[in-house]
Amino acid sequence: MASSAQCMYVIVRCCTVAGFLTGFAALCTQTAWADDDNHRHHRRTCLIVDTDVATDDFRAFAVLFPHRELRAVVVTEGISSVAKGSTAIALFLASGQSTAPVIPGLASALPPTYDWLPLTRAVAERLNGLLPQSIPSAADSNKLRLALAAALKGCNRVEVLVLGPWSSFVQYSAMLRPFIRRVVASGRPFSETNPDNFNCEYDRAACEKAEEFLNKVRRAVWVDLPTGNSYPATLPFITQLGEIGMPGLLRAALDANHDWSGTRFWDDSAALYLLAPELFKATQGQTHLEPAIDEEALSNALINAINAPPQH
Repeated sequence: MASSAQCMYVIVRCCTVAGFLTGFAALCTQTAWADDDNHRHHRRTCLIVDTDVATDDFRAFAVLFPHRELRAVVVTEGISSVAKGSTAIALFLASGQSTAPVIPGLASALPPTYDWLPLTRAVAERLNGLLPQSIPSAADSNKLRLALAAALKGCNRVEVLVLGPWSSFVQYSAMLRPFIRRVVASGRPFSETNPDNFNCEYDRAACEKAEEFLNKVRRAVWVDLPTGNSYPATLPFITQLGEIGMPGLLRAALDANHDWSGTRFWDDSAALYLLAPELFKATQGQTHLEPAIDEEALSNALINAINAPPQH
């Protein structure tokens, strides 16, 4: 019987063939879980981050990077556009010497209109205003699945951290289904009403479709903050960040523009969950998780994660 790594190789070779998703998902599923159930092999779990390159996404990457190797980054339109957000996050990752490919993803077909978004987008696409101008990526969104399959070659299991809208995820999720260990999402599922749920509202059709998929997979974790103004990002947070490498660039970027002051640790918390799930708790009557620690403890946990020396 073929190994799960061989299955991924087959997907890479055949992903331009119509109908490959369903057929190869069925072929690989039994193998992918058989090894896991029997505990016969060490399984390598690869991490994908799907991001809309908001300011808190930069913080989330800084939380993860010292502790987890990124296998691929998918950029989905949301706070940033795909083309300009791809360049911004690629520059940010370079500060940590990451070699993960930045893959342009997709955009909502019917995005809502927000009067605050154009200015916020322009700032985010310039690394929170640190760059004098934004620079579009030359990569091709039409090759999303092919590029992602190539990046994941050799991976036995996959974790996906979704920090933005679901427009890209619903296009590649079926391809990854046999390999998904866990999907961690910032925010709440479509079925839980939340006025701050930008990631769902920006592409509601994709969000609803993603929730249907995740209910079938049963390996999804939604991480959010309590409704209100708790767990804010604050100016003292900046002063405790390191001054070299990725922490240093994050510090410089946050210091370049303080429009984020008073926002909250949304995506940061989802990233922290991957490292320390014990810091989060279930919410009564709902499916998402929230911090089990207070604001100061969460801020300190994020700072410690960001400033830690790289472990990969």
